[in-house]
Amino acid sequence: MGYLAWIALIPLFIFVVSGKKHLSLNTLLIGTIFFFVQLSWLRHVTYIAWILLSLYCSVYFLFFAVCVRYVVFKLKWPLTLAAPCLWAALEFVRSFILSGFPWFFIGHTQYQWLPIIQISDITGVYGISFIIVMANACIADLILSCPGLKSLFPIERYRPCLFPNRKRTFVCVVCILPLVTISAALFYGFSWLKNYVPKDGPKVCLVQGNIPQDIKFESTEEDQTNILKKYFDLSKSAQDKSIDLLVWPETMMPGILNIDPELTGRKIDILSQLTAVQLAQDLGANLLIGGIALTLAGEQQIYFNSAYYYNRLGSLVGRYDKTHLVPFGEFTPIKEYFPFLAGLVPYEIGLTHGKNRTLFSLDTATNGRITFGVSICYEDTVPSLIRRFRKDGAEFMLNITNDGWFRNSAELDQHLAIMVFRAVENRISLARAANTGISAFVAPGGNIYDTLVDSQGKYREISGTLTNNIRLASNGLSLYTRYGDWFAILCAVASVVILLAAIFNPRLFSMDRQGNQS
Repeated sequence: MGYLAWIALIPLFIFVVSGKKHLSLNTLLIGTIFFFVQLSWLRHVTYIAWILLSLYCSVYFLFFAVCVRYVVFKLKWPLTLAAPCLWAALEFVRSFILSGFPWFFIGHTQYQWLPIIQISDITGVYGISFIIVMANACIADLILSCPGLKSLFPIERYRPCLFPNRKRTFVCVVCILPLVTISAALFYGFSWLKNYVPKDGPKVCLVQGNIPQDIKFESTEEDQTNILKKYFDLSKSAQDKSIDLLVWPETMMPGILNIDPELTGRKIDILSQLTAVQLAQDLGANLLIGGIALTLAGEQQIYFNSAYYYNRLGSLVGRYDKTHLVPFGEFTPIKEYFPFLAGLVPYEIGLTHGKNRTLFSLDTATNGRITFGVSICYEDTVPSLIRRFRKDGAEFMLNITNDGWFRNSAELDQHLAIMVFRAVENRISLARAANTGISAFVAPGGNIYDTLVDSQGKYREISGTLTNNIRLASNGLSLYTRYGDWFAILCAVASVVILLAAIFNPRLFSMDRQGNQS
């Protein structure tokens, strides 16, 4: 359904330039309804966050509509020029403001259309959003330029923006510019895919246990033992596959692995530590296991959402603590000032941000030593984090996640779609081990080349293992990895300049040479 994105914004654009009455209220309502529907999976965690996040994201719709209308009428610019830059800039701002919510970017809709998304290794996902919005704006301008529509829309005031007396300028700006931009992106995409030759890397086994969140979250000692046994039994099925690395999803180890069990007094901690050692030795493979880590600072207990790394001998050699926690999901911002906010957090204990990005060294049977990094849960949706891992030297990335919070919802597919762009942006393979789904391998070109499915073709809420080789990129660092969000920053700066020009000196930047007044 990604093709719908190329026309989905046309009604919004026509509404923005044809109707002034209640513009702010209506666009806010449109945005709220959109995000309320798309974020419906949040209701499985907290209704309050679902409502508040929908309202927050809708503000971007409102700001975009108001600013675009102001620019086109002040500067006499068509939508094709005014809209793409501002849209990309607002997506970029949303990716880091208030801890960031880099979800539902319009570029994400194209994750299955590989030729168009290859330019992400230069511009990031924001370049794809830019192109899609430009295409929508182009079609909207063409529709609004039709003389027969005067009776349908009150667009007389918008006519000067379409250069009615300068057909050549209109054709160049509204028609040729989008076609050239899209053609250039496609040419680059097809060329890269044609010349890309994948190289098989380490063999990785992803384990998916499909533990319901209500059992995992409020587990008894018996439940914890059963979870551990299920993952152990699934892992043993990889014994004859000569794997280099076995991966368990986020927080799937019920016990704490980094502390002396005598300090906790819990049998599950002893059993968990013994299980990890035995599993590594039996398989002769390295292990990456998601679990909770505990450090003691005096009488204070500090908890982390962590990934533990064991070598083939069963020795714990490293740990990565999640650095980008989910606000009102894993921690409560400013709870020391507003204690009641703690009730919004699904955990009874607050988690602490990790301080460092940790790289692990993997000894492989055929590729020597390979360096990799780990992202936990929705960290793979944060473009800057995966980019930094790649820049630090990661040759591939793993994502461990527990999407059991969201049950059999669209969140699972949305999460996977976003991960595709991290692969393309940084020309790096990613593999995901998920508790409930979707466990998959993604190549540097963005193709999802293997996914865990059952005998009925179901890929959500199933259990099993998925084994395949990581596909390594032979080229160096991409432009995006080297220079980051330069394109999005450029769009943001350009948007500010355009808005200031519209406010302070619209005549200087106006493209209406006929002297028409707004």
